[in-house]
Amino acid sequence: MLRLGRRSGKGRLASVSATYEATVNAPAHLAAVPRGERVSIVIVAPAQAQARIVHRYVRGFLHVPALAPLVVRDTDDEIELSNGITIETVPCSARSIRGKAAPVLIMDEAAWFLDSDGSAVAAAEVWQALAPATAQFPAGKVLVLSTPRWSVGWFADLCGRAASGEHPDLRTWHATTSQMNPLISESFLAAARALDPALFRREYEAEFDSGIGAVFPEAEVRAAVGQRGNLPPVPGMAYWLAVDPAFMGDTFAAIVGHREPGGRVLVDLVTGWRGTSTQPVAIEVTLDSVADLARAYNGAPVVIDQFAAEPIRQGLASRGLAVVARPWTNDSKVDAVAAVRKILYAGKLELPAHHDLLTELLTLEQRLLPSGRPRIAAAGGGHDDYAMTLLALINELDSHALTLAAIRYGLGSWVCLQCGHEFHWEAARPCPQCGRPAPMDDRPVDGS
Repeated sequence: MLRLGRRSGKGRLASVSATYEATVNAPAHLAAVPRGERVSIVIVAPAQAQARIVHRYVRGFLHVPALAPLVVRDTDDEIELSNGITIETVPCSARSIRGKAAPVLIMDEAAWFLDSDGSAVAAAEVWQALAPATAQFPAGKVLVLSTPRWSVGWFADLCGRAASGEHPDLRTWHATTSQMNPLISESFLAAARALDPALFRREYEAEFDSGIGAVFPEAEVRAAVGQRGNLPPVPGMAYWLAVDPAFMGDTFAAIVGHREPGGRVLVDLVTGWRGTSTQPVAIEVTLDSVADLARAYNGAPVVIDQFAAEPIRQGLASRGLAVVARPWTNDSKVDAVAAVRKILYAGKLELPAHHDLLTELLTLEQRLLPSGRPRIAAAGGGHDDYAMTLLALINELDSHALTLAAIRYGLGSWVCLQCGHEFHWEAARPCPQCGRPAPMDDRPVDGS
């Protein structure tokens, strides 16, 4: 177990170890299998792009004159050697590596593993799939390298077991960024420490920080995922549409959802438009798409950040949409998280199997500010466009359900769940602004 700060050269360490095991130590591994059988040195990284960075390091080591003659096949993901060893670099997925004869397993940035379905337990699954296979090799070994993530979870538990000294087959090392990489200047580290001391302890001093944790438990998020894609609109259903405008480097995300009798929330559709620094999202075309989406879902009102660019609000309004602007601050994000947790823990949230949305939900972190309030944001500079859009949508549905129940039974007036218009309630009277029919029964909207 190597617990190291950022920019410590973990990919290089992984590739040095893999190259050594595939060449110098190859006879020890091949002696444990029948003659002619190939075995694999498997390097697992959080994503395909990171796996290929390590792969390029290995390729560079194998290009030296003494080792180059060993290479008989070199692809983007595998290097096959004439001695019977194959070096494989793969993205994190227990399914992709199960069943391999692997005397050596190297897990690079294991604390940050996410499986292809967005599962944050992928590191444990990779361990369970491959680590036992190394036991048949007398010289087998597992190397786990990572910057810490949270003070709980698989990586933290394994580091604790290794540090306890109770397991002779487990050893652990801990080093900071400055110890591992003297090229990182002290001025840079001092600035990073001043900007965010808690994040600095985790990222650069490689310390487990109990003040940083997951926003949503993985088990509950996975339980909320239905085996479906996007749902088509249902005539007469009152939908809401939340958007998170972005044009360069992030996703212009859009999510449609509705609340059912009894308080259950269904996320009907998740979509988005991704821009880059060289090819930003086209504003007019995207707003046309959002308008088409809102109309398709029965004229759904559109929720946006109150501080979004004015052209976004005006552009949506000019297309005939009902636009609801809400403040999207750290405090409102905390309130939105509470709204999501309420229905998530109650088993009243159903999500589509949308990979990016699930990944973002599972990598959202909360860190305590000096004020004592948590800050909600993506981990490690990742994306949270879909996650924040979902939070805004559910917070809106939650606030309208509560407001509707209070106004309807307390003041004798009605707030239309489709457009937000408030008017005097009569059982058979539709909303005078958008025409949505009023409910004909007296059941509380939130099911309580």
